[in-house]
Amino acid sequence: MSEKRKEQFKVRFKKYYPMLCKIANGYIADQDDCEDIVQTLFINVWDKQKDALPEEEMLAYMKVAIRNNCLTFLNNNKTYEKVSHDESSLHLIADDSENLPTIDYRQMLENVLQEMPPKCREVFRMSKLQRMKYKEIASRLNISEKTVENHIGKAIKIIRAYIAANPIITTITLFILIVLNL
Repeated sequence: MSEKRKEQFKVRFKKYYPMLCKIANGYIADQDDCEDIVQTLFINVWDKQKDALPEEEMLAYMKVAIRNNCLTFLNNNKTYEKVSHDESSLHLIADDSENLPTIDYRQMLENVLQEMPPKCREVFRMSKLQRMKYKEIASRLNISEKTVENHIGKAIKIIRAYIAANPIITTITLFILIVLNL
């Protein structure tokens, strides 16, 4: 093991660790879980010798990997309640030098929900956010299961149209598909 590689790894760890923790915290509220995920990522980077990548490729790799690792963590634990409700942590954190826009996922979700008719929005919230079954929704709202299905179908069409009309939402697409199980 070369000393040069160790030193370069330490420098990158110190440089990227805080940023990657902030990105992880946008998906997962528990700080300890975020730190574990980031530390595991660095171990994998070392083991797979990804630290030999050029600086820009390494950063891009780590941002994608941290997002994927967080989504895997959420999927494995089925703890959607752990998604942070702190608005400041729901931003996509980018390196300041990249001047990338931040994305407020909660606001974007609210925007797309506001485009839905009230009953459609209510059914969608009950189904996807409260995880209620169609039968439960139909019973509670005194409508048929087929009407619930129609509202969900309409909501999904509205979401797809919103995503298509807002090209900056590439990341939100994944968020909606994974977290809301669309």
